[in-house]
Amino acid sequence: MTQSTPPEPMPYFVVEDTETMKVLANPIRWEILDAVSALGQCSAADIAEFTARARTSLYPHIQQLIQRGLIFESDTRLTGKRYEQLYKPKATMFGTRFNQDDPDNLDYHNTFAKALSRLLARKHLKSANKPGAIPRTNQRNHHCGGHSVWVDKEQLAQLNTMINELWDFCENSRPGENKQLLHLGLFLSRHIPKSKNESKTNQRPNPPTQTTPFTGTPLQTPPKTR
Repeated sequence: MTQSTPPEPMPYFVVEDTETMKVLANPIRWEILDAVSALGQCSAADIAEFTARARTSLYPHIQQLIQRGLIFESDTRLTGKRYEQLYKPKATMFGTRFNQDDPDNLDYHNTFAKALSRLLARKHLKSANKPGAIPRTNQRNHHCGGHSVWVDKEQLAQLNTMINELWDFCENSRPGENKQLLHLGLFLSRHIPKSKNESKTNQRPNPPTQTTPFTGTPLQTPPKTR
């Protein structure tokens, strides 16, 4: 079987067009992209094991990710008496460009946030119900928490520096001997109090376009603030 060799995954890729965002709005496709980015080169069977989903149900979603150029068919691998198609990701980490002035863009990010919450909860439950979860010490591999914090401009800058360092760590993560795979997620949002005079139609401010935090395994965790 002759096919062109796909490029090596770039460290980080930002999706800017809403059509590709719509493909990623499906939680199964995001989980597949997460799996391929975390595993590197892998087969549909590998993705099925990673996501705990039926392999046959994954193929239509894999094809959509291929059509949008987010993963590539790379090689084949002999497994038993048949050859398996292998896939590679376009990047180790993915993010999307957030534009609050674009209704389609905003709709995608709202949908994605809900889907991502469900995916992270699913992974957290699986980890909690299996032996080996360590919730404390510097070997902690299982944690869930949320906090509201007060910050000034200097503290906000410090917080974003720590987030960027975390994403740098994730961006350089690769499979290896004696390594375990962890799932990492982050949500950061402003507190918006409800006003007594607030109209039913929300009037949103117009902040500058920015990159939305994402999540994932050592693949695509939230992108850095550029």
